[in-house]
Amino acid sequence: MMKPLTQRESSSDSPGSQDRTPSKRRARTLRFWQVAWALIAPIGLGSAVYFLAIHPRIQNDLELAKAAASAGKKNVTVVKARRGDGTAPLILPGNVQADQATSIFSRVDGYLKKWYVDIGDRVQEGQVLADIEAPQIDANLRMAQAQLELAQANLKLAQANSARSKQLSANKVISQQELDTVLATEQVQQANLNNAAAQLKDAQEMKAYEQVRAPFNGTISARYVNIGSLVTSGSASTVQRLFDLVQSDPVRVFVNVPQADVSRIQAGGSATVTVDEYPGQTFNGKVARDAGAFDQSSRTILLEVDVPNPTGRLYAGMYARVNLALPNPSPALYLPDNTLVVDSKGTRVATVDASNQIHFKDVKLGRDFGAESEILDGVTSEDQVVQNPTDDLREGMTVSAQPAIG
Repeated sequence: MMKPLTQRESSSDSPGSQDRTPSKRRARTLRFWQVAWALIAPIGLGSAVYFLAIHPRIQNDLELAKAAASAGKKNVTVVKARRGDGTAPLILPGNVQADQATSIFSRVDGYLKKWYVDIGDRVQEGQVLADIEAPQIDANLRMAQAQLELAQANLKLAQANSARSKQLSANKVISQQELDTVLATEQVQQANLNNAAAQLKDAQEMKAYEQVRAPFNGTISARYVNIGSLVTSGSASTVQRLFDLVQSDPVRVFVNVPQADVSRIQAGGSATVTVDEYPGQTFNGKVARDAGAFDQSSRTILLEVDVPNPTGRLYAGMYARVNLALPNPSPALYLPDNTLVVDSKGTRVATVDASNQIHFKDVKLGRDFGAESEILDGVTSEDQVVQNPTDDLREGMTVSAQPAIG
C-alpha cells in the first residue's frame, strides 16, 4: 500500500526545485575550489622554496656533519700568520704649514692710497702691493734736499775763502793762524755737506717705503686695509697689518712622533702624506729635521716633513696623515682579527699541530689595523691558526683542518 506524499517531498519534486538544485551545487563547487587554491598556493610556494633552496643546504650540512661524525673529527678552517716586510709603517696625524709665512706692515705713517693685490693673488718678490701717502715723509725729503743745497753752497764759499787765504798767506798778508781758521771752516762745511747728503739718502729710502713690496714669492692670504685707511709704522700687535703672505711650495708638514719610534727616524727618509679632500691621492715628501727635544707633557718630538707642492693643492692649515716608512729589523706577524679568542684567560689563538690536534696559545698583541692585528709574541709564521674558533673547541681535540680559501 503506497504512502501518501508529504508536503516536503512533494515540494522537492516540483519543477522549480529541480531548476535551482544544479546552480546551488555549482556555487558550492566553485567556493570549494577557491578555498582549496587559497590553501594550496602558499603551501606549493613554500614547498618550492624549501626543496630548491633550504633542503639542499640542510642536506649538505647533514652530510658534512655525518662525515665528520663518522670520522670523529670537527671541521675547522686554518690560516697562517702573515709576516710583514722590512718596513714598519708609522701613520701619524699632521698639520700642513707654509714654507714661509709673514704679515706685512707699513714702514711709514700715512694713509693707504691704493692697493694692487687681494686674497688669492700670486705675487713675486719685490712686486708692489700697495701705495701709501705719507705727507711727513715727503716734507722730510724736501727739507733734506734743501739742506744739501745749502751745504753745497757753504762749501763752495769756504773753498773760495781758502784759496784767497792761501795766496794772502803766501804774500805774508795774513798770519798762519788766520789761514788755519779759514781752512778749518772749509773742512767743517765739507762735513756739513756729507751729513746733508746722508740725510737726503735716508729721506729717499723712507720715500721708497711708501710703496709696500712683497718680501718673497707667494700668495696673498689676507688683506686688512682699504683705500683711505690710516696706517702706522711698526710690527707690534697694536699696529694694523696690511697683508698676509704665504709661500706654499714646498709645504712643511709637522707631526709629533712618540719616543718609542724616534730611534728609527732619520733625516732624508721618505714619507707620504694624504688628506681627506683628495681620496686615493698621495703626496711624497722627505723627513727634513726634528725639534731636537721632546715635549715633556706628551713625550713626543716634533718632526718636519717637506712636501713639494707645485700645483698648490695642499693648503696651509690642512689636517693630514703622514705615513713614515720606517725600517724594521724584525718584521712583525699579522693575523686576522677573527682568529683571536679573548676571554677570562686572556688573548689566545687556537692552533692545529701536525697531528691535527687543537692547542691554545697565548699571544701578545701590537697595533690593531682593523681587519688584522699585529702579533708581537706567541705564534710563528708556520703555525696553523683556526679561523672563527667556536666554544666547543677543547685542548687536544682532534679536528679536520682545511686551509682558508683566498
